[in-house]
Amino acid sequence: MAAARPEILTLSPDEISRFLMRTRRQRDVAAWEVRLDGHLREILERANEFVPSAAGSILLDDPRAKLAGTQVNRLTFIAVFGATAAKLLGQRIPATRGIAGRIYSTGAPHVSPDLSSDPYFTGEIDQESGFTSRSIIGVPVIVGESICGVLELVNRLDGQPYEPRDLNLLRIFAGYISSSIQNALDAIRARELARRDDLTGLFNDRFLHSRLHEEIERAENDGTDLALLFLDLDDFKRINDMHGHLAGSRTLTELGGMLVNVAPAGAVCARYGGDEFVIILPGADAARAVMTAEEVRQRIAAHTFLAAPTAEGRLPLRLRNISASVGVSSYHEHVASRGEAERRENALLRLADTAMYDAKHRGKNCVVVAEPE
Repeated sequence: MAAARPEILTLSPDEISRFLMRTRRQRDVAAWEVRLDGHLREILERANEFVPSAAGSILLDDPRAKLAGTQVNRLTFIAVFGATAAKLLGQRIPATRGIAGRIYSTGAPHVSPDLSSDPYFTGEIDQESGFTSRSIIGVPVIVGESICGVLELVNRLDGQPYEPRDLNLLRIFAGYISSSIQNALDAIRARELARRDDLTGLFNDRFLHSRLHEEIERAENDGTDLALLFLDLDDFKRINDMHGHLAGSRTLTELGGMLVNVAPAGAVCARYGGDEFVIILPGADAARAVMTAEEVRQRIAAHTFLAAPTAEGRLPLRLRNISASVGVSSYHEHVASRGEAERRENALLRLADTAMYDAKHRGKNCVVVAEPE
């Protein structure tokens, strides 16, 4: 007789998404389309069909702890079923303790037909949840070459100990989880690449317009500030003419990394086209935006570009005296409230662009604030 289908609980997709941030470039991803919560429920359902058990769980580590170099990571219950599932969901345990910790640390599956004699069983989760675990079977969840979690089943429904066949089946389902996570990561990477500029790694102009529209809506609904920087390198054509377009491209790439490092937290840096860059500053008024613009301008003026040899062995050029003209516009202080949202969005960009050209006319290498509409 087939086992009854259990009610499986998972964290929300947005909560699950943070367990997928497994490279630094993905830290900007706020949400993703792949419904991994549904995949996790289906995997646990099928695992329970083949190895009917009283409870089961999927635990994943926190990749941000790995990136930060944390010595002791934690495993989080992101999908669970069983009598005390609601108490377990979202709970965290040290990745070095208990049977789950052993599986995660060693990368080896574990079968415990009698937990009363298992030296790795701590019983802490049972004490907190009120559940009684008698036997456990578990396998590591692996993405690429990295162990990222554990899949466990607890207490076979027929009361018998878990068998080697059960372990083989569980390994198959762990592979399904790995594939689901990898598919989600691929979807994230594809979406990131679609909105990134190939040369600098900054956001492209298409994403800039989409994000600016969202930030304007937020500024209007919440009554918060919003400012924009429009930056253009001075005499950039001279770099291309004197040193070649490859040197010009490398300069832009280096500038892109600098902007990300200088811009405050929450800023959105984008390449608008050519040697033009735009920085969205959510929450900033004109005065704060000018401070950021001045810091960016000064950093560029003081920086020696292409100071290191290339991977191909080309000698460093050490380009100095590169400067930028920067225009600043503030949504609430400079943009008139009339018209459609698209008009106001275009006006914010246009005002900053006009201020940037005004900076060019004033002698370059300076910051100019836009005139209100």
